[in-house]
Amino acid sequence: MNVTNNKWDKKSKTYNKFSGNLNDFQKKFFKVLDEFGVDFKGKTMIDIGCGTGAYTLYLARLCKNILGIDSSIKMLEELEKSAKEFNITNVKTKNFSFDEFESSDKFDIAFLTMSPALQTKEHFQKFIDLGELKIYLNWYKPRHSTLLEPFFKKYGKNSLTNRTSMLKSYLEISKIPYKSEILTEMRIQNRSYEEAVENVLWHLDINNLNFNEDEVKDEIKAMLEGGFIKDTINSKMQLLVF
Repeated sequence: MNVTNNKWDKKSKTYNKFSGNLNDFQKKFFKVLDEFGVDFKGKTMIDIGCGTGAYTLYLARLCKNILGIDSSIKMLEELEKSAKEFNITNVKTKNFSFDEFESSDKFDIAFLTMSPALQTKEHFQKFIDLGELKIYLNWYKPRHSTLLEPFFKKYGKNSLTNRTSMLKSYLEISKIPYKSEILTEMRIQNRSYEEAVENVLWHLDINNLNFNEDEVKDEIKAMLEGGFIKDTINSKMQLLVF
């Protein structure tokens, strides 16, 4: 794996990790999959952009085995720590970007949640070819964070192409039937000064924006109330199963 200075490595320590239980959104997600007739029991699965393994390790309890790939070595290290903590032994990982990854294997399920790995039509077809059943969850609309928005307003925000819409169009053009559901989540996080600084700087960096770090820190200090900043996050995602 030749990815260096991976920006996702910086996020690995604070990124959502497997806790042994599902949060409310994950419960809703798996309820919809169950309604769609998805059965993970005894299946082989590949998880594209598996990150710290929040979904991977939960599904490892159901699947026969899972291969997780991610471009961030630090994310995979966190996954492996959690796997060891919960004595999960049927997950293997590979440190590759989706561009670099090659496999002649076909899995029962190809799985992707909230990863930017699929960027092109070639990526879409590669994902389709990897699994008998495909499960894809990603942004339907950009997420809104009350902590981040003032900084995006000041420094700008890159307008990202909606890859979910692109994949949906690709499926329709290719005459591949799919099931779809829109899922929403609202959560509130009370962030310390240090947590808020880390979060804001990372998001500005991942958007390749020019910003003044000292100004950002001063503005975050001004937002503190009782030592914390209340961050309200609204998300809308689309699930595609095909």
